Amino acid sequence: MDEEILEELALFQEKIEEISMKFKNLKDITYKLYKENEELKNENDELKSIIFKEDEDKIPESKNNLARLHNEGFHICHLSFGEKRKGECLFCLRLIEENRK
Repeated sequence: MDEEILEELALFQEKIEEISMKFKNLKDITYKLYKENEELKNENDELKSIIFKEDEDKIPESKNNLARLHNEGFHICHLSFGEKRKGECLFCLRLIEENRK
């Protein structure tokens, strides 16, 4: 009877050690995934800031293009866009004013 109890305790201890090793491995994997996730979040934030910065940089460029077209004598208003102007157009002037803001 004592030997049976000792054998059971030995088996129980082996199972506990096995579970402990599995737990340690899972903990290591979880830590690696956590670190990778943090790195990916940071990279994603950097990429978003680059994309949004590029979008912000494009807005003034498009405004400059409209002003350039207007200065070259073309309509920039939606009614006659791209047509040659004869004198000033109030719609075009309004767009130029709005783009300066």
